Amino acid sequence: MKNALKLLFKLGFALGLIYWLVDSGKLDFNILNEVLKDPIRLIIAFVGLIFVLALGAFRLRLILEHKSEVKIPFLRLIKYNWIGMFFNAVLPGSVSGDIVKIFYIKDEDKSLSNRFLFATVLIDRFVGLFGLIITLGLFTLINYTELTTLSVDIKKLLDLNLVIFVGVIFGLLSLFFFQGLPEKLASPFKNLPILNKIIPNLVAAWNNLCMLKHRMVALTFISVIIQSMAVVLFWYIVHPYSDGAFPFQYAFSLIPVGFVAISIPIAPSGLGVGHAVFHTLFGYIGIKNGADLFNIYFFMLLGVNLLGSIPYLLNKSKKVHMEDLKDLEEHSSDD
Repeated sequence: MKNALKLLFKLGFALGLIYWLVDSGKLDFNILNEVLKDPIRLIIAFVGLIFVLALGAFRLRLILEHKSEVKIPFLRLIKYNWIGMFFNAVLPGSVSGDIVKIFYIKDEDKSLSNRFLFATVLIDRFVGLFGLIITLGLFTLINYTELTTLSVDIKKLLDLNLVIFVGVIFGLLSLFFFQGLPEKLASPFKNLPILNKIIPNLVAAWNNLCMLKHRMVALTFISVIIQSMAVVLFWYIVHPYSDGAFPFQYAFSLIPVGFVAISIPIAPSGLGVGHAVFHTLFGYIGIKNGADLFNIYFFMLLGVNLLGSIPYLLNKSKKVHMEDLKDLEEHSSDD
């Protein structure tokens, strides 16, 4: 019941934002008809997103190899990654596509503990976020002087980008030189009622990252490539339809901010939230239809995710059952 209420709240919030954007003229679904008139662009974007998916599977493989006794074929990892994205798009509640992906990986190598597999998902998300913030920070430095002349608001945004960028760089360096620092900093607060459950999880996540520090440079580099490709694909898909100039060099300083915003689980797949965020972000550089542009990317990505149903249906190994997923989630603390 609790999960159902959360889902209903998120959907209600997202649909409320969509209604407001449409009602105020900031979102026009008719632009999707224009996009369909250029199938070559859509095909190129589709192939690009599949390549991003494959790079994500390669990053996951590097993490799994730390403990896996079985060399899982790369094409199978791509398949499991795609199936996970499909379930992310269609599964309600707290059982996500990540758990579906874990289910299949566990079937390939039963020596992997549930705890390690869930840690793998968390590490994969962390290094993905690191790559996104590093990409954002580097291009913010490159474009800082030019972009800050556009408005005071964009200067504040870029300054925040740089603060987060410095924080991530320090965090990565700490993996090698200050491994015990987070636990020491968190120690005075671990008994507070609000933080007594959060802090142990954060410390455990940090220890998992330290466990893979010897691969962190490679994982982060792959993440930077993945996020850069996602930014390029976003710009490539939407820039012909922008109501205002959308220079390519600005894409790397704005689009990653939107990606960070929609990665926060406020609404399913960034629905509504992404539309509002990109409307504001692109407004900084004089683009009036930012919500429409995100809508193009949203439906393109949703289409790619839904096509993950094909490898799922063609998969000859055991099928996913909700009871199995819930059981896997409940025993995530097993050694």
